[in-house]
Amino acid sequence: MQTSSLLEPRPRAHPPWGFSVPGSLGDAELTEFLGLLGVRREPPTLPYLRRLQRRCLTTVPFENLDIHWRVPIELNFRHAWEKFVRRRRGGFCYELNGLFGWTLQQLGFDVAILSGRVWRKPARNWGPEYDHLALHVRVGGGDYLVDVGYGDSFRAPLPLPAGATSDVSGNYRLFPDAGELQLEHATVPGHWRPLYRVSLRPREMAEFAGMFHWHQTSPESPFTNHTVFTLARPWGRSTLTERYRMETRGAHTTRHRFHDRSEWLQELRSRFGVTGPLGPNGN
Repeated sequence: MQTSSLLEPRPRAHPPWGFSVPGSLGDAELTEFLGLLGVRREPPTLPYLRRLQRRCLTTVPFENLDIHWRVPIELNFRHAWEKFVRRRRGGFCYELNGLFGWTLQQLGFDVAILSGRVWRKPARNWGPEYDHLALHVRVGGGDYLVDVGYGDSFRAPLPLPAGATSDVSGNYRLFPDAGELQLEHATVPGHWRPLYRVSLRPREMAEFAGMFHWHQTSPESPFTNHTVFTLARPWGRSTLTERYRMETRGAHTTRHRFHDRSEWLQELRSRFGVTGPLGPNGN
């Protein structure tokens, strides 16, 4: 196991390692969620963790539609499970990594919730604590950063406290800096851009409540001023906004402009399989 002053000792089976679950979920819900991902239950191993992360990223979208429509989202795993499994929707980091972390815990992985501070490009500064929720997973004697809730992000667990990976979305690297870990991304060799900084101190879900509400309601939130619905594909990424459908393969992106809102909503159903109501009035 890697050693670093940034890494915590290995407590077991109680918070903050092994977090409590807001919203009742059980074995039946776990089975259905694994069915959605198209994977079977297996012993907790690093190859299994890699497969789970990849399948979640290519199955459950990163999206903010309810925030844009001002439909309240609950900090509740039952709410996220119903949204993902029953309606084939997605969510943002608190929903995606929250439910995925619970899933990993139920499968026997050691999991802790981490607080991240996202790089705000327009302001050129770092966001506050609890701006992002990521996961610290321990398996097979190693420590890994796992994240299925950042949108266009790394597709395999990153070793802690430092690691690098490459996939169809580009290159990613993680390294210690001033008591935190910084994640960066490059699509062109040598041109790194910061994504977020994360502390390895384990957190509780309740600590994220303030930023969870802020991201849904503040005019300064990156999620209240535009829509995004994006899903990783084996070849790249599919993304919908109210105005465009975009497909990215390597450095090449194709765009199709929607004629009206109905075309966009139809794309959500036909291309992504979304079911149930769409829109602020449940239409």
